[in-house]
Amino acid sequence: MSRQGQAQDRTAENVRDFWNREAEEWGHNPQVTIRDHYFRLLELNLICQLIKGRSKVLDIGCGTGFSTLFYGQEVREIVGADFAQSMVRWARRFLDDAEYFRRTMAEYAAENRIGLRGNIRFEEGNILDLKYPAATFDAVVAERVLINLPTVALHDQAVTEVARILAPGGRWLLVEVTQQGHETVDRLRGMFGLSIIEKYWHNLYVEEPHLAEAVKATGLTIQSVRRFETFHFLTKVMHPLIVAPAEPKFLAGFNNAARWVAEEFPTYRDVAALGLERFLREKFRPHLERFDPEKLPRFDLVSNEIVRVSPDFSGCSHQVLFVLDKPGA
Repeated sequence: MSRQGQAQDRTAENVRDFWNREAEEWGHNPQVTIRDHYFRLLELNLICQLIKGRSKVLDIGCGTGFSTLFYGQEVREIVGADFAQSMVRWARRFLDDAEYFRRTMAEYAAENRIGLRGNIRFEEGNILDLKYPAATFDAVVAERVLINLPTVALHDQAVTEVARILAPGGRWLLVEVTQQGHETVDRLRGMFGLSIIEKYWHNLYVEEPHLAEAVKATGLTIQSVRRFETFHFLTKVMHPLIVAPAEPKFLAGFNNAARWVAEEFPTYRDVAALGLERFLREKFRPHLERFDPEKLPRFDLVSNEIVRVSPDFSGCSHQVLFVLDKPGA
């Protein structure tokens, strides 16, 4: 089970209060904003590649600033902003407390070896009312921000506002949880007798066709849509089957192995080109042997069943990265 607590009315005030409480209780842990930490590392690595070399970047909805630190390695200047005051306080601690920064990186990103470059600042900010002049930033990052807005009309308002502060030739890296992605993940889980995944009271999942229309109305273009099908099939379908009746843990070695193999084989098409059986045996199993060897016996049994069914897991990605570009002047 998650930490969502008692469901409440999905209002802006309730959502902000929820995130402030979360930050106050365990803002020292990067998982406070996304439990699936290995997915976050996979996601931010891709975003780093897509913003590399940009001049002035806004990371709106930055939470406690963990991912912003990584983006700061790749760009000249970055502002991390969040509407929850308690999140911003934890983000600023990274800049003010060298021991806290060192300890957090050692525990949650030891292999990355990142440092502070003096090009990052954190401040309060609301995606619905950004206090920046038009065309201020040549890149914007927003991860799971729209879903925390209570209505579809506010989704549209946020898209318009980001388009305003994005400079001509700028890029918006938008990661959202979508209704269509959830439906595909749940369908694949159902094929193997698993229940649907939990939906959070404070989230309004994005409808992909509507988002495409809202983006088009602002003059932005969808340059590409990146899905994380392999990672989510492995972690949301295969991992639960292996550990059943227990619930899989987000920080399990299995998910770390899934992160590494998904770097090379991100989508179903990539896996299908090699062949599902070869992928599981020759590509994924060595990673699992490295990070979570005690699961190998169950992995081999479950692999046989998955190969027998041979599901097409296209679209098995409730997290979706939209790469949006603003035409140049």
